[in-house]
Amino acid sequence: MAILQLKKHLTIKEIAVKMQEQKDLRMFGYWQILWSVGNNTGKKAEEYASFLGVNEHKVYRIVQRYNKLGKDFGKSLNWGGRRESTSLLPLEEEAALLQVIETKAKEGKVLVAKDIKRVVEKKVGKQVSDDYLWDLLKRHNWKKKMPRPYHPKKNKELQEEFKKNFRKYWHCER
Repeated sequence: MAILQLKKHLTIKEIAVKMQEQKDLRMFGYWQILWSVGNNTGKKAEEYASFLGVNEHKVYRIVQRYNKLGKDFGKSLNWGGRRESTSLLPLEEEAALLQVIETKAKEGKVLVAKDIKRVVEKKVGKQVSDDYLWDLLKRHNWKKKMPRPYHPKKNKELQEEFKKNFRKYWHCER
């Protein structure tokens, strides 16, 4: 493996100051990797990884990003969360769309998932999966509400008669 070196975007003291200024623990760890590489030259990534307690690929990735982007390397790091660039609609447009659907529901029109899916597909301009639809509803705190299931051959009169004649107390006879 190659020996790591930092480009001279910042001095070691400036990297230490940046490291101490961090409020985010993840960013502190990234600056700690850079400080270690800058302070202890001539070592391999696996050595830095072992005494910092991180994966050696992480050491490579952080040093590479710093060398390429400079002191603002942390602004381009996105881990997890919603990616606006790959989302079909921004959150505000999704909320407005669901507001329209809600007003239709309040008018007494029955809504099922197929109806909502058609409206979303029309707005997005392409077909969406069922998972996208359910994730959309969950993102905006919508719940799936439906009546309890019932047996198709139930007899309401027999149920009421059973309730009236049911014993209040039951004792097991031995």
